[in-house]
Amino acid sequence: MQLAGLARRRAAGAWWVRAAWRAAVGGSSSGPAGANGGASAGITTPTGLLNPDITTEWKPGILVDSALNQPLGPDGLPVRTNLCRTVQPSEASSLQTTLNGCAAGSVVELVTGTYNLSSTVYIPSGVVLRGQGSTGSSATILVLAKSATGPVLAIGPKDVFDQSCYNNSNYTNAVVDLVADAAKEQSQIAIASGNTSFAAGDFALVDQTDDPSIISAGDSGGSFARGKGHILSQRVEIASVDTGKGILTLASPLHWTFKTSLKAQITKANYAVTKWAGIEHVWLQGGKGLGEYLGRKAGGVDVSNAAYCWVKDVQTDGTLTGMHVTLTATNRCVVRDSHFHNSAQYGFGQDNYGIVVRCAAADNLVENNIARYMNKPILFNNSGGGNVVGYNYADNEWSLDSNGGDQFQESSIDVHCSFPHMELVEGNYAAHVGASTTHGNGGYLTYFRNYVSSQQAPNPIVWSLPVLAQTGNVMALQIDATDHDMTVIGNVLGSTSNAALGVPVSLGTADLSKVYMAYADNSKPCIFCLGAKNDVSATTLWWHGNFDTVNGKVMSNPNIATQTLPASLYYQAKPGWWPSGTAWPWAGPDLSPMVGTLPAQATSAAFDYNTSNDPSCKANVSAYSCP
Repeated sequence: MQLAGLARRRAAGAWWVRAAWRAAVGGSSSGPAGANGGASAGITTPTGLLNPDITTEWKPGILVDSALNQPLGPDGLPVRTNLCRTVQPSEASSLQTTLNGCAAGSVVELVTGTYNLSSTVYIPSGVVLRGQGSTGSSATILVLAKSATGPVLAIGPKDVFDQSCYNNSNYTNAVVDLVADAAKEQSQIAIASGNTSFAAGDFALVDQTDDPSIISAGDSGGSFARGKGHILSQRVEIASVDTGKGILTLASPLHWTFKTSLKAQITKANYAVTKWAGIEHVWLQGGKGLGEYLGRKAGGVDVSNAAYCWVKDVQTDGTLTGMHVTLTATNRCVVRDSHFHNSAQYGFGQDNYGIVVRCAAADNLVENNIARYMNKPILFNNSGGGNVVGYNYADNEWSLDSNGGDQFQESSIDVHCSFPHMELVEGNYAAHVGASTTHGNGGYLTYFRNYVSSQQAPNPIVWSLPVLAQTGNVMALQIDATDHDMTVIGNVLGSTSNAALGVPVSLGTADLSKVYMAYADNSKPCIFCLGAKNDVSATTLWWHGNFDTVNGKVMSNPNIATQTLPASLYYQAKPGWWPSGTAWPWAGPDLSPMVGTLPAQATSAAFDYNTSNDPSCKANVSAYSCP
């Protein structure tokens, strides 16, 4: 079922009874459930709340430590205690050799101090690089030399970086046709019997030719795909092979139905996949993105062609050029508890992005991070489904350029390059979220229990420069024309000066929200900014139970009967990493107050960006760079 007639639904809003909502989340303070410290085995979603045709089942991240068969920690990450070597700052030049010599399952520990690196350091399979902390006087700081290019740290094949999509060099093996449709939520793919292209443990890409009824023309050239016209895709791991029957069984279900009528295919990846590598408790400085323009690739941490790997408690700052962290063609990787902020370059098109999930990456988890003072703090870039962006603080996005557009409000959590699909954005604190269509559309994303104010935090934006109030593109939910089948449920949206509404009042950085649903017109600050009334962004929108500050109440969709919200769409109960004494869920129309405390936002509020983003920077404002 799909919903049409958005104008009719808009007029039918009604108050929802909070007591009825609260019954769904009461008693949710128990400890972690599921194999990964709380992820989604056995989630019960009220019947009719979601449309199963346009959503998926989210079980992101590392579900079990199959490498060492040890219990996961409360943060859902593998626990590694076997020390291989302790390294001093004076040994920075031999750090790569040390890592390469350590056994899988072991840790290379870096003591407090500054490590000067001459080139990118790669974390090999099974090894954890662990410092003492990511901030303050006890931090472990890794600095890439100014003469070097590339990220400070990388997990993945040497010098490959993001070639699994940009240069298309990761999929030159034989392309194998599917002989039957591969159904969404299923874990089997049928190919011709007798085909010996695949073995258990292989990683591959499933894709199909573009369906013009779904995918717009933006990125149809295929720069983010295996080839031209194969945009929609998913990275998969093959668990077992029945050659006689031609059946490939996958380690995780598909998040899309790949059809033979659209020439669905599967292709084995070229490079060996890096597995079970981790980066923990470090502060990174000085990385420089590679490519035809600075910033196109990661300057901080590049995770490419990897599975079951993690980045935890990492800080990056204004010394970096390029994306701070990329998850490129990854499976079940995790970025958590980290702080990514500022950039060395803010010119238009420099891709000073924060956390980027891209190139068919699937089932990854981006959780409990801070991403601030960049063009797009968190970004889905032709991602492959099943990914979750949860409980992050994303703010102070900026489109700084030399064309007078510095007061244009960018999106804190956004879509870039078609066709991200079947992703979950839950529990985040952000100024502005949605799916812009600059380089192609997106679809089938779910936004649940987020607080989206349309107001950026009133802190200095870049290098302690004065605040610039946002005057253009001010909105809570941006769902551009040609975006398909978005789900928006249980969020708190918009800005207000009315403290009686029980939500935070305006931060004074943009005009108050004025329009509930705007169609092809974002000239006034809006809650939902959509395409034309007859565009799919409006006619396929599945919305329900969001509080907004224009109506001053929870808007109910008459086509959805249930009035019950689950606490989460991927956690059974309060996660083990959530601070004791802090309410969970923290945001939603069923709570009082509707907006509580997000741990990542509270951590950010206590951080001094004036003195900590890059004390050495002498800003060249006219050139939008920090030499």
